[in-house]
Amino acid sequence: MSATIRPDNLRTALDAKLAAALSQLVELREAEQPRVTLHLSPREIVGAFFLYASGVYPIADKFGRAQAGELQFNAWYEQWMKTLSSANGALWRQLRDARVRQERGQGVELIEVEISIASDPSTGSRQSQHGAPVDAHKQAVRLAAHPDRPASDVCNDYLQVARRFAHDFLREHARFLP
Repeated sequence: MSATIRPDNLRTALDAKLAAALSQLVELREAEQPRVTLHLSPREIVGAFFLYASGVYPIADKFGRAQAGELQFNAWYEQWMKTLSSANGALWRQLRDARVRQERGQGVELIEVEISIASDPSTGSRQSQHGAPVDAHKQAVRLAAHPDRPASDVCNDYLQVARRFAHDFLREHARFLP
């Protein structure tokens, strides 16, 4: 990414990050399904999701500081944080922290879980070659901070707060846009 974002590229850059995050969320939902999903690595999908979803902040940060000035951007950001509910504020901080962890090479904190693979709808059961029932599972992940919720549900919450940030930033800084 260049050192500065041109005003005519800002909306496109933010939308691209959000669209890429949404694409990863769709893949994550697919990977969490109780069926065999070839070539989908939930760990990699979650990592990519966080890079994209949290990528709205550096874009806004560079643009806001360049166009409005550091003090004005910092004041806007501080005020924006105050508008968030405690739950959304926590999500936003977790999203930003996850990006910092990834930039340091630490990755997103995930835990492994198993998902039972659904039976074949045509036969109603899973059976081995010898007719014995087969208990099939696949690996999935959950965020360590939210171990009781599917990762896709938590990532959806992160995406919503990232969308809000981008929307509010564009609205507030519209005077700098063509």
